[in-house]
Amino acid sequence: MSDIPASGSPSGLIDRIGEGLTRICLAIAGLSLLIIVAINGANVVARYLFGSPFSWAEELMLFLMILSVFAGAIAVTWRNLHIRIDTFIDRASPAVRRAAQVIGTLIAIAAIGTVAVASARIVMLLYDFDQRSDALQAPAWIPQSFVAIGLGTIALLMAVRLVLSLTRPPAPPSALEDAR
Repeated sequence: MSDIPASGSPSGLIDRIGEGLTRICLAIAGLSLLIIVAINGANVVARYLFGSPFSWAEELMLFLMILSVFAGAIAVTWRNLHIRIDTFIDRASPAVRRAAQVIGTLIAIAAIGTVAVASARIVMLLYDFDQRSDALQAPAWIPQSFVAIGLGTIALLMAVRLVLSLTRPPAPPSALEDAR
């Protein structure tokens, strides 16, 4: 991360906040996956040794998987490690490359933001109706909020990254290749 500005600058603070958020999200994702493994292992023992599996195990593991996916996606977004095909963009001039990245990011923010808003509306409806999950009888808005929060955070981070990229000088091509 040699292209991170000095920590005293405003963008350096933003980078530190983004990295802190990334570490927290990766810890949440990792912990969720560890809990899934523990629940699954305990459920196997309960099913095959005692003939009585946990009725709630599949549902809780699904909720934790959704949490881990969106927490991981937040980290991937901040570190700009998502999968993309840059064959044509990499061969374009720096001006065309930058324009394509800005346009692509704006389209992604619009699409992700739209889904995040729709998801937030669904979460509010689930909360208002006090809908419960089948096995756990947990409020359904809680696991559904992982989607809305995750997508909203991703759109926000993409917007922050876009503003930072427009205010910083473009990185040399070799730095772009090293980041991948």
